[in-house]
Amino acid sequence: MILVSEAAAAPLFAEVQRWVDRGLREGGAPLESLLYPLSALVPRTELTSPLEPVRLDQLAHLVVDAVAVPPDGAKSFTAANCHFAGPDLEAVSASFNREIDAVLSARPRLGLHSKLHAHPFQGGCFLSAGDRYHGIASPAARQWRERRGLATAILHVVHPDDSPRPSDGPWQLDARGAVASCNGRPVRWRLNTWATDAAGELTDLGPATIVAPEHPALLAARRPPYWATPDGSRWCDAQKTALRAAGYEVSRNLLGRGWRRYLVRAGGRQVLIALPPDFPAAPLRLLEIRRAWCNDFEPMAVPAWILRGSLRQRSLVRLVRHLGAPGS
Repeated sequence: MILVSEAAAAPLFAEVQRWVDRGLREGGAPLESLLYPLSALVPRTELTSPLEPVRLDQLAHLVVDAVAVPPDGAKSFTAANCHFAGPDLEAVSASFNREIDAVLSARPRLGLHSKLHAHPFQGGCFLSAGDRYHGIASPAARQWRERRGLATAILHVVHPDDSPRPSDGPWQLDARGAVASCNGRPVRWRLNTWATDAAGELTDLGPATIVAPEHPALLAARRPPYWATPDGSRWCDAQKTALRAAGYEVSRNLLGRGWRRYLVRAGGRQVLIALPPDFPAAPLRLLEIRRAWCNDFEPMAVPAWILRGSLRQRSLVRLVRHLGAPGS
């Protein structure tokens, strides 16, 4: 279920080994480390919009295609713990978030959906009680995933199959993970993932698979959303213009994960039209906004005729008129 591109795996494992080497060199014990995978969500069938929290059972794959490595100045890593600390933590965090936003802007299908840390010791394939609390149960953890449109907590742990030693050679990647040369002895590092199901129970998703650049799921994660193509951009601009010409107040923005949204008022209701990145091949979503401040959205029936035809044949004006008159 968890797929990691070679482009993401190489810096991921290198960052883990860097703190292993540092800990062994300075204190005689490998240090834990922490970083953030950037991934695309691949649905089993139809994926709901980022405003409708995604459950684990709706996902076929999580495709990790980049990693965000926090700046060293904010890190407080030990042999048994990794967290952030420092006098300028707020400023460092803001700068790091801007770096992540820049990557996501260039790669719209990716998002920050999970957290990753290392257990750099033999037998490290587990989540500790602290991992479960801070990554799953705590109010901050729940808020973190809810802001990202997730009803599941997804946590990764990188661990070795033997006690690590200082690295002395190049990495070798294969489908099962990465092999580092440690004082002439190979040590394999793997990435294992856990996620919570609809009942909140923890599910072991097993080891990740490292995939080559031509893997279909990876190619799909790198494909630009419809609105980032010339035809899609022109269609979006034309729809906004046509809605305003028809008397509707409309605003347009991005939702994340490659989705685009239009806000309109029709038939006395505030309606959100959510367009998926593969529109029109993938169906749009209609949501009535009841209380936006607490993410209270009610899915609405989508007329069958709006689901047919090419992009040029789709009309948001016709859809909105079906819902009601402007501002009424």
